[in-house]
Amino acid sequence: MRAKAFVIAGDHAALIANDTCDFRYHATSHHVPAGVQVSARSHDRSETHFMVVDGMVEFMVGGASGIVLAGDFVRVPAGVVYAYRNVGDSLAHLLVRHINPATARIAARISRHYAA
Repeated sequence: MRAKAFVIAGDHAALIANDTCDFRYHATSHHVPAGVQVSARSHDRSETHFMVVDGMVEFMVGGASGIVLAGDFVRVPAGVVYAYRNVGDSLAHLLVRHINPATARIAARISRHYAA
């Protein structure tokens, strides 16, 4: 298990091993140096979740912007343009997860079915 992924639950993130067969999400950990901006992008088929672990990051999502601090969570719906930059004085650490909403909904229905 060379790579790690995470699960976000409320305001906590738990590290887990990446499952190379899991089609529902892709997770990474980003470190953004002070003053660096990640260029604008969008993902047509996946929604993107960010959790700021350390630092102060300005997010621009769909034309709106705001400052996000350590412990905060940002959700970007599929197809919406976003960018972010480290506006703090130190290295920012973010957990980033891309989820295909259609397959996540299918997995949730299956989970509910077996839990009943």
